[in-house]
Amino acid sequence: MIKSKSEKMKDLAKVRKHKIIIQKKVTSENIRGDHIEDWTDWKTLRAERSTLYGRDYYAAATVSQEQTIIFTVKYVQFLEEVDTVKYRIIYQNKPYDIKQIDFIQDDGMFAKIKVLESGLNASS
Repeated sequence: MIKSKSEKMKDLAKVRKHKIIIQKKVTSENIRGDHIEDWTDWKTLRAERSTLYGRDYYAAATVSQEQTIIFTVKYVQFLEEVDTVKYRIIYQNKPYDIKQIDFIQDDGMFAKIKVLESGLNASS
């Protein structure tokens, strides 16, 4: 379903008051030549924050991921290169592992980034 202009304007007016930082994993060498992996700030976005509810919450709870947070951001092209291994989110000074990025197909204007606080997932 295609949204009307007024619906698109309402979407644009949504409160994206939360600042998130996308960090990228970089590999460098120390003095001895050992490879060291570290995180560096890559991009900063404003986001709308929400949590899972209903059917999504219960499905996530079966795999111990009920603490999943969803950040809705305005689509920007660099999000296409973000993956779940080399990137993570910093929100309120805490690291979050990226679990999934959904590009909203209706109008292509938004993306939803599903994250879980680092260390909360047994498979991390």
